[in-house]
Amino acid sequence: MDFVPLRITTVKAEKSLTFDLYIFFKDQYLCYSSKGNILSEEKLEKLIKQDVADFFIPFDQVDNVTIFLDKALKEATYAEGLGTEERLDVVEGVAATSIEHMSENPNEANFNMTKNAATGLREVIRRNPHALKRLFGKKGHESDLIIKHSLNVCALATRLAEHLKLPEDEIEDLATAALIHDIGITKLSIEDVPLFEKDKDDFSPDERLRYGQHTNSSAKILSEKPFISKRVENLILNHEEDLRGTGPQKLTKLTPSEECLSLCNAFDKRLISTNQKPSEIYKSFQVDYIGRYNLELIQRFELVLKEEGLLE
Repeated sequence: MDFVPLRITTVKAEKSLTFDLYIFFKDQYLCYSSKGNILSEEKLEKLIKQDVADFFIPFDQVDNVTIFLDKALKEATYAEGLGTEERLDVVEGVAATSIEHMSENPNEANFNMTKNAATGLREVIRRNPHALKRLFGKKGHESDLIIKHSLNVCALATRLAEHLKLPEDEIEDLATAALIHDIGITKLSIEDVPLFEKDKDDFSPDERLRYGQHTNSSAKILSEKPFISKRVENLILNHEEDLRGTGPQKLTKLTPSEECLSLCNAFDKRLISTNQKPSEIYKSFQVDYIGRYNLELIQRFELVLKEEGLLE
């Protein structure tokens, strides 16, 4: 039997399940709860404390999961009476699930799930003051570092694009591309994956070349898919480029949305490599990246960071 992952944070206690839930334990899938059952708050909290990040769903029940996730996302985005943390938990869970599904099976249904998750994340941040600051402050599992990075970049890049008043269709594509821009990291060799946590300014020439391959891998996974626009594909392909031509593609011109994605990607990677807060690294980042991006974009970026409380 084949299985697909489902983030545990998307499953709510005291609600009837519309699919079977499995956990992966000692190299095998074990049925944790069957369709129609209700999970208690105590059971869910116990799994979370045990650092269980994913449930697993039988592949033949994926349609039920898609319907479930769409409903959970709408509730988290628009329902009244929910706290910001609860909304973020669900949206993060749906986004993480969509990233994992796109990495394993980049079909139209999973791509649409990614688009919906990106829209949900934008709406939660727009409707809830300081949600973006809380998103950056949330601690994730070490194994989820790429997913956490993708969520941060998606949230920050779209806020920056909104600040620049880019067309809505461009911002939608930017949000979607940001969530899945690094799915090619998993295609790197085991020896090269740790480069993700290293500041690219510290790369040797050989490391820079090897790490840069993930941009082509990410774009290749999505290429020639009729449901993915060329703009989304180019955003993903060019997310490591800058105006000095130091990226894998050696570009010196970027579209406004490509520049937004690249800048926010570089900023969050600096946070990862230094393990510091945005307020602690911004000045050095600003100095290092003047000339790599338009000065006006860097100035707007600083305004966004201030407005969202990330430079306090």
